[in-house]
Amino acid sequence: MPVLGSSASASPQTLPVASPFDELEQTLPASVPPKLETHGHSSSNSTALSEDTWPLNIPPPELLHHLVETVFNCVPLATRLIHRATFMTNLAKPPSSPDFPHVNLLHAMSALASLYTPIVTLNSVQVNAKLHEGGTAAISAGFIKRTSFSSTVRYQPKKVEDIEADREYDFASIHAKWCNMGIGPAVQRGDSLIQQVQACIICCWLFHSRGKDVFASGWSKVAIDVLSSLGLSVSPGMEPLSRIPTQYLFSIPLSTTPIESELRRNIFWIAYSMERIFNASNVFPLHIMDEDCSQLMPSRLIDFNAGKFVPIKGRQSLFSHDMLLIHPRLSTDSFTLCIKATTLLGKVKVFNGRFRCRFTDGGDRQGRFPVGGPSRSSKDAVMTINPTDTDEFKALDSLIEAFTASIPREFNDPVGIYSGLKLDATLYMAHMIPHMAMIILHDPHANVFSLQDPSAARLLSATRAILDLIYKGDELEVQKLTEELGAVK
Repeated sequence: MPVLGSSASASPQTLPVASPFDELEQTLPASVPPKLETHGHSSSNSTALSEDTWPLNIPPPELLHHLVETVFNCVPLATRLIHRATFMTNLAKPPSSPDFPHVNLLHAMSALASLYTPIVTLNSVQVNAKLHEGGTAAISAGFIKRTSFSSTVRYQPKKVEDIEADREYDFASIHAKWCNMGIGPAVQRGDSLIQQVQACIICCWLFHSRGKDVFASGWSKVAIDVLSSLGLSVSPGMEPLSRIPTQYLFSIPLSTTPIESELRRNIFWIAYSMERIFNASNVFPLHIMDEDCSQLMPSRLIDFNAGKFVPIKGRQSLFSHDMLLIHPRLSTDSFTLCIKATTLLGKVKVFNGRFRCRFTDGGDRQGRFPVGGPSRSSKDAVMTINPTDTDEFKALDSLIEAFTASIPREFNDPVGIYSGLKLDATLYMAHMIPHMAMIILHDPHANVFSLQDPSAARLLSATRAILDLIYKGDELEVQKLTEELGAVK
């Protein structure tokens, strides 16, 4: 059977019988779905999987099941982005079922999972032309076998492409490209729009993990554009004033189950937080502004997984009084705290990004300029006030410090050293992000050579707090390693 790097190509009408995944059977869990039926050996069961019914370019069921489980087990917010029980139930259905997950979402999950499992390698070989065109490869295409090299051969790269060219056609990149090719047509057709947003967010995680922030920002923008058009930033009951009936103000039908309602909230808040983390200190504008978000805070993960209905009454939003300082017990968990922490990042970004427009010579405090524009060019403009002297700066500084102090006691140990639990990556970020916000706020004004400079003192305090979290994480890993070695002995 032709795989990546072979000269022959597979026709979708005559799919090969052999699979490069056959050698992986011993390494996959025993609970994976049955293998595909091949030509001439189809089952009498009309719902049995076969190579004719399985979606093109999607990994075979046994490998796909492993990749999906890897995403849920290794990616911190995966169980927030996708309701695990519902997704696994739908994945067990035949591909002809309307509930079967969309292929774009499966491509995205396959790509991200490849970063966490040794079953999929990242080394690539030469790609045949038909696959490069994105078209008609076999169902198992996209898997790349590791190429063996002699240890005695020395190779000196002469240009950047010699080092990075192989990553362009690896398993993750190929599935991300297939996802990218399918997103546009699916959105135009209105096909499973919620799943398209989920796929965009997963691709954003993928490229951010690989250090490709421009691609990550691009995927984040696509996700935000789609979810904004769906109205996921608006909570039912908080619609704009209009004579139009509520159900016609949204692009998709209103949710009918608690799981569906909470899933939409989770998707929005993940995209909201993701944008603020990625764009905290650059010049990219935020596309989701706090003033336009009436969505309620999500429920706890334990309630979401159980499909439990959580009353809307008492739930917080960005407009709630002291939202960043008050944490209701029945609707607060690590994800909620992380959302609030990223809200601080967004406030700092808006302050830093708009300050020169508001307080530069020629503009007033609301950022308005006289007719004809500012009196000076931006190059020669002079700020008329020290940023650290403004009420906004002082309020942000106090708010960040107050939020850190307001975190409930049961969420004060993200690493799990004292509680004996495993590291909570989401809570870990909720503790780290406020210190990042403090650094971004004070860094432009700090005089690091002065012991009396208040901004320099803030930088030092925030940096020490971040290092303390890092050391605690290292301590946990050493502790776990010691326990494992003791068990081996």
